[in-house]
Amino acid sequence: MKRRKLSAFIPVQNVEDIIEECLESIKWVDEIFIVDAFSTDKTLEICHRYPNVKIVQHEYENSGAQRSWGMPQVSHDWVFIIDSDEICNKQLKIEIEKILSKEKINVDGYKVSIKTKFLGKLQHHDRSLGHLGMRVVRKKSYKNYVLNRVHSKLVLKKVDKINNKKAFLIHEPITKFPSHIWKMIRYAEWAAEDMHENGIRARWYHFVFRPMFKFFIHYFIKLGFLDGMRGLILCQISAISVFMKYYKLYFLSRELSKK
Repeated sequence: MKRRKLSAFIPVQNVEDIIEECLESIKWVDEIFIVDAFSTDKTLEICHRYPNVKIVQHEYENSGAQRSWGMPQVSHDWVFIIDSDEICNKQLKIEIEKILSKEKINVDGYKVSIKTKFLGKLQHHDRSLGHLGMRVVRKKSYKNYVLNRVHSKLVLKKVDKINNKKAFLIHEPITKFPSHIWKMIRYAEWAAEDMHENGIRARWYHFVFRPMFKFFIHYFIKLGFLDGMRGLILCQISAISVFMKYYKLYFLSRELSKK
């Protein structure tokens, strides 16, 4: 059977330093659909170099909102969701094309392995260093997003996963120290705002035990220590992110108490 057509979906904003590598890895798809949050650098100039690119613009709210807004506008019934700081490796391309060449597809989405690349090296252990994400889905699945400011979820009933261990997305979220710190701050603020709206308040034990527990689980139980110094740093970053989230939540709680 002839392969079904595929749209790649990418939300972007001021990613001129990384977007080309991402686009090169997916130029084999039938359409690259980009939702740009009004970039002010050379991001769009780079994107326009690819003939199968379609660009729309939408003010950034969060990643889930960008996807649920943009996905109904793609041209094809199957969508490959990828972020600008990710790269599709060759084995994943082959696996996706096998799926789309099936006579019948009985599921609405496929989970894809995602591995973190940090300081030039892939990390192979611990969920915070690599995990599964719902990335190859039917276009209609945009209706199933559970939206949060951070880590919106795509919830589907009929799902499968790509089992080939050599097929994965390479995620490189940390390339420059200052930009990573600002990203941690932004995510901590968004997560705290979601928690605050859900009635959660910061308590002393959140600051003492939650970061410690996060580090212990990821470094020891989920074997982050097997990735050496890089694993240690990434697991510690996860713990710091938890502390920052409750730090911001504490400020929001104080502001509420003053009213």
